[in-house]
Amino acid sequence: MGQYELNILDYWLVIRKRKFLIILTAALVMILTFLLTQIFQSSPIYEASSRVKFDRTSTMGDLFFESFTYSWGNDWKTQAEVIRSLPVLEQAGMTLGLVPLDAPPETRQSQEYLGIIYNLQSQVRAEPEEDTAIINITGAADTPDMAQKLSNAVAEAYRTENIRARNRVVTESLRFVETQLAEREQKLRKAEESLREFKEREGQVFLTDEAKAALTAFTRLEEEHDMLLRTKDQTTKQIDILKRQKLSTEPSAERIFAENPSSLLFTLRSKLVELIQERTTLLMNYTPEHPAVKLVDRKIRNLKLEMIRELVSKLKSLNTREALLEEQIDHYKTQYLDFPEAAIRLSRLEREVQVNSDLYAKLKTKQQELLIKSAERIEEVTIISPALAPKSPVNAPRHQLNLVVGSVMGIFLGVVLAFARESFDTSIATIEGIEEFLKVPVLGVLPQFDEKELRDAAAKALPPNTERPVVDMFAKLPCLVDPTSMLSENLRSLRTNIQFANIDRRMKSILFTSVGLGEGKSTTVINLAITLAQEGQRVLLIDADMRKPITHKRLGLNRDPGLAEGLVGSTRWQDSVQTVTDLMLGGMGVDLVMNTPGLDNLSVLTAGTASRNPAEFLTLDKFSSLIAEMQEEYDVVLVDTPPILPVTDAVTMSSRVDGTILVYQVGRIGRSALKRAKFLLDHAKANVLGVVLTNVHAEIAPEYSYVEYAYR
Repeated sequence: MGQYELNILDYWLVIRKRKFLIILTAALVMILTFLLTQIFQSSPIYEASSRVKFDRTSTMGDLFFESFTYSWGNDWKTQAEVIRSLPVLEQAGMTLGLVPLDAPPETRQSQEYLGIIYNLQSQVRAEPEEDTAIINITGAADTPDMAQKLSNAVAEAYRTENIRARNRVVTESLRFVETQLAEREQKLRKAEESLREFKEREGQVFLTDEAKAALTAFTRLEEEHDMLLRTKDQTTKQIDILKRQKLSTEPSAERIFAENPSSLLFTLRSKLVELIQERTTLLMNYTPEHPAVKLVDRKIRNLKLEMIRELVSKLKSLNTREALLEEQIDHYKTQYLDFPEAAIRLSRLEREVQVNSDLYAKLKTKQQELLIKSAERIEEVTIISPALAPKSPVNAPRHQLNLVVGSVMGIFLGVVLAFARESFDTSIATIEGIEEFLKVPVLGVLPQFDEKELRDAAAKALPPNTERPVVDMFAKLPCLVDPTSMLSENLRSLRTNIQFANIDRRMKSILFTSVGLGEGKSTTVINLAITLAQEGQRVLLIDADMRKPITHKRLGLNRDPGLAEGLVGSTRWQDSVQTVTDLMLGGMGVDLVMNTPGLDNLSVLTAGTASRNPAEFLTLDKFSSLIAEMQEEYDVVLVDTPPILPVTDAVTMSSRVDGTILVYQVGRIGRSALKRAKFLLDHAKANVLGVVLTNVHAEIAPEYSYVEYAYR
């Protein structure tokens, strides 16, 4: 089948046809736009911005200070999140009087208290300026004065919190150094006391120059061996800590000692503490399941694995060095077995005093550096530009522009909906449209009927106390029970149109088919047969639907013998034809048949015996000969066949009759299926006389120039 494309006129016709949908859609969108403008933009929002500068401190105590604490890093995005963190906004809320200054812990954990803080968080925005150390802090409020106060309060709270955090770390570091200093001082005094007691007890110990040199070397090796064992033990503990340690939000839980600032381990440790601080900052605003927190967690795990590999490599080097030192110590012990025990003891005591003295002096120096640092006021945040009160809101309502945009969008949406509805609409709006679509005339239009009204009419026409199945059967025969109804008039119009469908050639055999199931084909052909018989024509009605025959049920006749026996030749078809006598003896009854003139002209050939394979009966040559014989004996032969798309029986038989009529219930079957059925009939060389529309509700247009149909 060819493709059918729409031209400009078709588009215009669709828009004209669906103009009310387009107008309604545009009106609804404009009303919705107006309401949303009034609701969401009725309260103006003002924004005020302050600017702060973040500088990393670099004072004289920083080298030691950084070895005891963690780094804030120089990630400006991290600092922007710190500005919107709970401690900073809590301090700003206290400054603005939104939360009490000295709230107890249970109040600070309440939903109402946290709700105020999180509401402030939604009103504050922090954005770092590109390629600078400056951060813009923007506060949003419903008044200019409140926006200015909010931005300045957050900037000041950020500055205060930074000072408090930095100096708190210095204080904690000073406390740690003082604790270590007290312990080292106690060990130094104990070592000096032991040396003094030894000298008083043993007196002066004399050695030769060679023995002194050997003892000095031996002592140095033992000292180096002891230090190596301590380093090895510390390295092993650090490996165990990293292996068993879970992800912790506490910076102190991640501290790994690195003695050489230029080593890879020192660099990895610095990166680790920065990541820990970044994670702590993110947890102020996000849950541990947030993608940003999970990303930092992966970085921390990878960094820990790298540190473990570095520590394992260091441990291997220490083991090699330990073996070498033990070999040298054993050499000295073997060579100088005559070392006096007192001399060795004295050397060890002097070495212990010296080590404790050196460590005590270093800690004393660091204590002085921290004391100097604690006396300083560490300020990393500087407010370089306080916020000013804004003059105009940022969301000033623009009603006219919104309405114009809304109307354009409404019209566009309406056109889209119109074409969408048109594309899903399986109906055809006018008789002219159907005739143009199929290139055949519309022979009849059967209006939509009320089944209850037809059932009531049948009940009135039949004797009282008639069984319900019989009433339902006659309800499908309006030509008998209600000959004055609109449906009966339309059937008579169909009869007339068929008679004039082909003036040049009289149609004696007409086949009726449909596109799909349930389109009213059998009802149409049965009532048409009765109408033609009442006109005085000798009519033979053939039920050629051998799969689901229904004619015998509608007329109250027996199914067999019928067409099936005539096709196989087991019985002459003339012997299978049922006449008015069978109608009187069947479900119609004598009274109704006698009171209905013209039924003696109606003959019926039912489907016949049922078969598992009805197609085996439909031999074209036999069917053609039967049709020819029937046309000799009857004025009109009407053939009721199955639908076209489910089976091919109708297409096969259509070329053996004078004409074919397609019954179509608009709205039940789509346009494409209707076009396909017409194509199959044309391909079989069938003479398609026209189309009969069923279940149609007709309305006369105001200008009376054409008849338009709306369908259910």
